[in-house]
Amino acid sequence: MKGIVYDFTIPKYLAAKAFGKHFPSLYYGKPSALSLSHVEEPTLPNERWLKVKPIYAGVCGSDMGAIFYKTSPSITPFNSFPSILGHEVVGIVTEVGNDVTEVEVGQRITLDPYITCEVRGLKSPCPACRKGLHSLCRYKSGTDTFGPGMILGFCKDLPGGWSESLVVHESMAIPVPDTISDKVAAMSEPLSVGLHAVLRQPPKSGEHVLVIGGGMIAYAVIAAIHLLEIDCHITQLSLLQYQREMGLKLGANNGLTSRKELEDTLLKMPETSRHKPALGRDIFVGGYDAVYDCIGSKESLDDALRMARERGKVTLVGCAGEIKKLDWTFVWANELTVLGTHAYSKKETWEGITTSTQELLFELIEQHPDYPLEQLVTHEYPLEDYREAITANLDRGKYQSVKTLFRI
Repeated sequence: MKGIVYDFTIPKYLAAKAFGKHFPSLYYGKPSALSLSHVEEPTLPNERWLKVKPIYAGVCGSDMGAIFYKTSPSITPFNSFPSILGHEVVGIVTEVGNDVTEVEVGQRITLDPYITCEVRGLKSPCPACRKGLHSLCRYKSGTDTFGPGMILGFCKDLPGGWSESLVVHESMAIPVPDTISDKVAAMSEPLSVGLHAVLRQPPKSGEHVLVIGGGMIAYAVIAAIHLLEIDCHITQLSLLQYQREMGLKLGANNGLTSRKELEDTLLKMPETSRHKPALGRDIFVGGYDAVYDCIGSKESLDDALRMARERGKVTLVGCAGEIKKLDWTFVWANELTVLGTHAYSKKETWEGITTSTQELLFELIEQHPDYPLEQLVTHEYPLEDYREAITANLDRGKYQSVKTLFRI
């Protein structure tokens, strides 16, 4: 079968870091770690597994981070290569093991791609898995069954969805309701990331919320606030006009595309003032009640900390790595609550109901059938055009891309 294989090696990494700015092919061309290859179709590891033929598989920011070597070295112990990338998947079940009871052949499913204690076949789950915090599993460094890997596609023993077939444990399968389209189902993984982030630190009714970012996760946060019907005022800070327009379509009350616009908007809020320090950017007293940083860069984190009011809430949804020369004064001086979020949960609670984040997401989407989530899909490509798909995510201004899917 065909699959897009990522084969990380130190020589390829060093070559791309040294010359990739001038020769982009070192990141995703013939000399790179990425290739469309013919590989052996996977088989069921045991009777609790099933085989899936993908319909769509999404291109995620974490995939792009791996391809362009922007992922923090801190997580390298929890990945193993070569592997087929792709963890945002909707597909059709083509084969089931004898012990599979929850899904059947021909059923349409999406995936919870995290490699948990249950997936690894451990009889005694770790503390995180026992609490339903499976994305924080303590055995992500590998076991006798499967090598290192937090998530499908980043484990050499479990190929991902950028392929014509993959196998998953029964616990990873999430049936898709008939009312939800393939494209929306293909985005259930990133949409669940946004939903989990909002549920971890939800804004209150009437609060002013700042969402920083113009990518899929920023829109997932805006969507989550809307689907949860939290009556707050949402401002999105992005870079480009089309990103602003997408945010407004999804329910943001205000869209900004520059720091100056952000500062001017901030000063219109009650009892907010600007002050000039001896050195550096202006300081603000007052600000947003809640900030969601969906980028994770030095600039976005700096904005998040500066623009939050006293005792404001800052939620880190973007995958921040090593940040140099970031001023943390605002955290202690304003007594900010800074919360990191990762992925989603098996035990998410909302309005007295406890379920998985993905299942809650599908319930909320069904309750809001006219909400325009499908507009987030801006590009589709076959596997053969993977370089174009990567370029569309790299040059967002030219392509006006949000979510790119492989059509398989």
